[in-house]
Amino acid sequence: MSLKNDYRAAMFANRDEHNRLRLLMNDMVIEEQLCQMRCSYCLTEDFNLLMNVPDAKFRLTTDRRADWHRILDAYHEQVDSPIMRLSGGEFFWLKGSTEFVAECSKRYEVVQVITNGVFLTDARLDALAALGNCQLCLSLDGHTLAMNSHRLPPKQHRLFEVIMRGLDGAVERGIPVEVQSVLSNVNVTGQAAFAEFLLQRYGSGAMLYFFPVRGEAKDNLAPPLGDHFAELLARYDELAPVLPPRAFVEHIGNQLRTGVRTLRCYATATMVQLFGQGDVSCCPYAWLKPMGNVTAEPQLIHEQFGKHQHYEMFMQPRPRFPYCRSCTGPIDVVNLYLLDHISDEEITRCAPYAGPRALARLRELKSTFAPVFGSA
Repeated sequence: MSLKNDYRAAMFANRDEHNRLRLLMNDMVIEEQLCQMRCSYCLTEDFNLLMNVPDAKFRLTTDRRADWHRILDAYHEQVDSPIMRLSGGEFFWLKGSTEFVAECSKRYEVVQVITNGVFLTDARLDALAALGNCQLCLSLDGHTLAMNSHRLPPKQHRLFEVIMRGLDGAVERGIPVEVQSVLSNVNVTGQAAFAEFLLQRYGSGAMLYFFPVRGEAKDNLAPPLGDHFAELLARYDELAPVLPPRAFVEHIGNQLRTGVRTLRCYATATMVQLFGQGDVSCCPYAWLKPMGNVTAEPQLIHEQFGKHQHYEMFMQPRPRFPYCRSCTGPIDVVNLYLLDHISDEEITRCAPYAGPRALARLRELKSTFAPVFGSA
């Protein structure tokens, strides 16, 4: 039975008085093919996009905010969401990126930027801190160079200190920071020590998230199956100020132990993936062929949200799509909240969801989804 006629269709019908979909987050990816780093596990490389761009220099050095705003306006004609998550590529490598964050901060409760941390200059951090509602999600696999060896090949070792200075500067300025650690065969056993480092250095100024290597890279770079989070969970109460809710840590630990995801995922029912050129995909983690483009089809999201065939693959009672069976990420905090494994108090410790609009939207989505959970 298709989603169009299924009870799950109710999950995709939540709209406001202007007939806009009421979603949680706008996950906007801009110039995903432009990044100066060469992480071994980068999913973008799976799509053969990384820096393979004939006009890369033009795209890096030309302020294209007007184009991005046109796409954003088309999105907001159809969607209301309190949170914006911005990423690339490396978004802060692009001209006009800081100014775009400032402009977006006026229409969202929170703007979170995913970054590799290389371009977090003092001037940029000062500008971001002044906004009051900007957050950073910093990619960092550990507190030592060895733990970051899949991120930083020998020619880029010097960047480790640059990234650490950027992290220091962000926390010093009071910018909420999520640290995202990709769990691999070189760092998985060191995550408790990493959490201890963050706690001693930053107090509660940074929160450590983690997810196993995804995509084809997992065949060579993933850790062997094992109880790798035993120490982290045993020390959870001690390290809690820098850790997400316990249920999330247990979820990651279970996947490291078994190698298979069993948790249901509702990412595709809470957001869409918006690209800077107007393409729209239903999942922010598995970039399949786009459903279409909002420039060419202004009503695309209205017409395809919850109805496109891709939703059938992603909205199964248990993960069935091969990519989904090995995927996990920070969005699972939201999944666990919707499934009642994380409380309001716990999720508001997670910076993007701490604001009143975000929490209200989460509660609204949870109420809307309740009949689906009851039938599952």
